[in-house]
Amino acid sequence: MGVEVSNKPNVSSIQSYVEDLEYKVGLITRNRGLESGTESAGTKGLIIGVVSAIVLMGIPLALYFLMK
Repeated sequence: MGVEVSNKPNVSSIQSYVEDLEYKVGLITRNRGLESGTESAGTKGLIIGVVSAIVLMGIPLALYFLMK
């Protein structure tokens, strides 16, 4: 008797690989989402900082020129 050869795919191992792949893709997309949130918060903070600096520097300069 020889070794039996089967053309049937091993469905359980394929499902296991798919589940692992879905898990890893989920982690990658979660990390990307968290990173984009951090980047948008950093950009928002930068914009608020620039506007605040312009206002805080503009008020004394405006008063200085108005008092002349």
